[in-house]
Amino acid sequence: MNRSKYVALWIGMLSLGFVLATYGQNEIAGETALSYGGPPNPEEMALSRGELSGLGFTFINGEPFLRFQLQPEIDLGKVGFGLGLVLLYSSSEDGEHTILAEDGETWDNISTISRVVRYVRYGHLSESFYTRFGALDYATIGHGFIMSGYSNYDRRGLRLNLSSETKKIGVETILNNVGDPTVFGGRLFVRPLQQEEGGIPLLNSLEFGGTYLTDIEPDPSLMPDGDPLIALGVDIGFPLIHNKSLRLDIYDDVAFLNTKSETKAEEIDEVTDIAIGNAIGIGVSLSQALFKVEYRTFGARFYPTIFDYTYDAAKGVAPDFLGMDEEEAGQARQGYFSMIAVRPVPQVNFIASFEDYTNTEPKLYLGITESGVVERMSFRAFYLKRNIGEPDPGFPEKEGSKDPSFFEDLFRLDSKSAFIVRIGYEIFPRFEIAVLREYCFRRVEDAAGKTHFEPIQKTSVEAGFRLNF
Repeated sequence: MNRSKYVALWIGMLSLGFVLATYGQNEIAGETALSYGGPPNPEEMALSRGELSGLGFTFINGEPFLRFQLQPEIDLGKVGFGLGLVLLYSSSEDGEHTILAEDGETWDNISTISRVVRYVRYGHLSESFYTRFGALDYATIGHGFIMSGYSNYDRRGLRLNLSSETKKIGVETILNNVGDPTVFGGRLFVRPLQQEEGGIPLLNSLEFGGTYLTDIEPDPSLMPDGDPLIALGVDIGFPLIHNKSLRLDIYDDVAFLNTKSETKAEEIDEVTDIAIGNAIGIGVSLSQALFKVEYRTFGARFYPTIFDYTYDAAKGVAPDFLGMDEEEAGQARQGYFSMIAVRPVPQVNFIASFEDYTNTEPKLYLGITESGVVERMSFRAFYLKRNIGEPDPGFPEKEGSKDPSFFEDLFRLDSKSAFIVRIGYEIFPRFEIAVLREYCFRRVEDAAGKTHFEPIQKTSVEAGFRLNF
C-alpha cells in the first residue's frame, strides 16, 4: 500500500468516526442547510466570506499596493446582495500612479468592471427556488461525478435551482460567465413515485436524474480539434433509511464524455468516441454530519469530476490536462472518492474530500470556517491539491518539481493547488482587522484576446467595518 492509500484510509476512518460521534445528537431539521440544524453545505461555506470595508495593504507576487475596499452585504431574507469594490493603488519611481482591481487587473475589461457587483441572490440553496448572479465557488451539480467544487474565479456567473415545493421534479443549472459564457448546463431530476400523502416511504424519495454540461472552449489536450467538451450523465438515488435522526442513501451515476479519440488505420484523422465512467455511492446524513463514499470505475480518457475548482486554471498549463494516461491493457481504472461535512459545534464547519484511482495521482480538498469559538476571533481556510506527487506542469523549472514525493508535494503551493486562509479579530463591534493569504488564479487576456488564468500569490492586511445589514 503506497502513501496515498494510507492517507485515503486515514481520512475514511476519521470521517466515519466523525459520523458515528454525531449520531443521535439533534434531529435533522428539513433539508441540508448552513444552519445548526444539519450538516454544513460546502457551497454555502465557500460563499459566506464576510468581507470588510476599509483600508489595508496587499502584496501580489511581492509587489506592494495600498488597498481600499467597499464590500457591504445586505440580507433581506429571500433577497440578498453584496458589492465588491476593491481598488489597489501603487506609484512608481518615475511618478506614475496606477489603480488596479482586486487581483491586480486593469479596469479595461467588462469582466473586471462587473466584479463590483459581487453577487445578487434570491432564496437559499436548500429552497425550492434559488438563483444567484455573481461569484460562484464550490458549485456542485447532482452527486458531483461530473461537476463538484467548480469555481468561476470571481467572474459573474449565474446559478439557478428550481423545483416543486415537494421536490418531486426540479432542475439545477449553472453558467460560468454571463458576459462570455463558456461552461454551462445543468441537471433535471424527478421523483416519479412521490405522493403528497401516504405512499411507500422508501419509494417516495426514489430519484432519477439527467445531466448535461459543456465547455465550448475546452483545453486543446482534451479536444484537439477544438470541438466543445460535452458531458452527459444519468443517475438514480434510493433512500434505504429516512427518519428524523438518520438518512442513508445509495446512488449510482453513469457519465459520458466525448474525450476519447481513435485513429483509423486507413486515415490519419482523429475520430471522437465516448469515454464512460461509473460511480456507485452511499451517503449518510446525520444531525450535524454528512459522509459519503463512492467506488468509481472508468475507461480511457474519462475524467471523474472533470469540472472542479482548478478546471479553468488548468487550461493551457497541464499538457495532458489532468495527468491521466490511456488505460493499460484494456483495464478500467478504479478507485474511491470520500467526503465528510461536519459541524461539531455551532461556530465550526469542516469539509474534507479525497479521491485516488489506479495509475493516477490523488486529489485532496479541505475547508474549515470558525467564528466565535475564541471570543472576537474568526478563521477561514480552504485548500485544494490535485495530482499530488506529480511535477508541477506550470513551473517545470522550479527546484524539486521534477519528481516530488507524495508528502513533499502534499502542501506545496503550485499551479496544481489553491489556498486561502483568513484570520480576523474584532477590535470593537463591527470593526475588525484581518490577515489574508491566498494562492489563487487571476484572469489574463493575451494580445489575441484569448483568456487564460495564471496563479498568483496574495497577502493582504485589512482594517475596516463589517457592513452586513
